[in-house]
This record gives sequence, structure tokens and C-alpha cells, in this order.
Amino acid sequence: MKKLLILPFVLILILNSCSSDDSSSEDKSVLPQTISYIYPNIYLGTNTTITLKYNGNKIISSTESDSKTLFTYNVDLITKQEMFEIDQQGNETKTDEAVYTYENGKLKTKIFREIITTQYPEGQYITKTVYTHSSNESISYVNYSVNINTKEETKYNEGILTYKDGNLTKEQSGSATRVYEYDTKNNPLKNVLGFDLLLNEISEIGKNNAVKITSKACSDCSEGVYLSDYIYNDKNYPTRHTSHTNSGSIEYEIEYTY
Repeated sequence: MKKLLILPFVLILILNSCSSDDSSSEDKSVLPQTISYIYPNIYLGTNTTITLKYNGNKIISSTESDSKTLFTYNVDLITKQEMFEIDQQGNETKTDEAVYTYENGKLKTKIFREIITTQYPEGQYITKTVYTHSSNESISYVNYSVNINTKEETKYNEGILTYKDGNLTKEQSGSATRVYEYDTKNNPLKNVLGFDLLLNEISEIGKNNAVKITSKACSDCSEGVYLSDYIYNDKNYPTRHTSHTNSGSIEYEIEYTY
């Protein structure tokens, strides 16, 4: 699964009502069945549709034309993602793997193995992320590269995730920052069991939908501002999401079916 369920990234706005904040009317059975990405030109991306399969509220797989991701649970916690390439004959080849551990129901570590081949059965590249939960609203992390031969770990960066009301409001890594602002409607992925515990592994997963992202690559860099608008269904879940660049042009669109 790409990092927003697939993308670097996004998720969800437009009816004037505050009903999504009424927990008494929440329908936990609402789950996206397909997610389609539409780009205005080929230089921004390739149009694709992702099909999601579930067992209850547990996600089993996400599949597009040339790739597939399988999910493994331990009770209600996602413990593994396995990524596969699919060739034109339909043959699947495992390429990457992410393994998660938890402590007291909170994400503790992630091991990501990249470019798995016969020559490199444990991955040609391995990274490890260790999370520290100072509170429910502040989580720090440290990233390490892992030597595939000696297993020696070398720290290469660290960061802090800040949450409020179930939404990621700020990511900071070194002098780079991303600040998020949200609507009051339902995030399309909010009912997928275990996604919220993966923190920023699933891009912009949370209770609501990001309507503004302010990004700075360094303290002296200029800000990039990305605005999103949404069309909702009668349950206040988005059916269409449009992301705009600094200049106001369309960066991409996402369509959801449930």
C-alpha cells in the first residue's frame, strides 16, 4: 500500500453539517472498496484504481493492476504488510515487507525490508524505526539503517509527530515540517481496524480529512501550501477529493466508492 493507502499524501470535505462528530450516529461498517487516483497529466502521475478487500473491518489486501499488498493481523493489530509486483501473466513476486511490533497497544518498532530477491531474501535495504510515546499527542521516532550483513544499526534521522483529536497536526524531522488542518467530516479510512495505530505509515489517516497542508523543507525554505476540497455522500464520507498546488492548479484527484 502506498503511503496514503497510497500516495504521498492525502485524504478528505463539502456539506455543511456537523453530523460526523456525533458518535451516536457513527456507522463503523463504512469502508472504501475502491480508491482511484486521477492526474491531470502524465508528468504528475499515472492514473490507477486500487481495490480493497476486508474481513469485517480488517483489511486483507489492496490490489492495483501491477502490485498488491497483503496485511497480517495479530488479533486487532496490524503486524505485517507484504508488497508484491504483478507481471502481465498475473504472477506475483514479493518485493518489500514491513513488520510492526507494539507495546501496550501502541506502535513500538517498524522493520522495513526493501528489494527482496533470491540474492537478498531479507531485503537489499533494511530500515528500522523506533517510536517513543511521550503522550497520546506527542510521539517521537528515530530511523536507523541496518547493515544487511552485520545487522549493525546506524541512526540517520529522527522526528516528532503531534496529534490532536485523533488527527496528525504536525510532522517535524530536523528543520523540515508539515502542518495539517482538518475538516469535521469522516476520513474514508477511519473504520479500517488498526490503521490509526500505524501513525504516519498510512498518509493522513485519522478521524477527519486534511484541507490544508503547509510544508517547509528547511527553516529558511519557502512554504508550500496545498489545499484540498471534497464532495461527500449522505454519511459525510468523501466520494471525491481534489488537491490543489500553491498556484491553485489541480495536483491530483481521488475518487472513493464504498
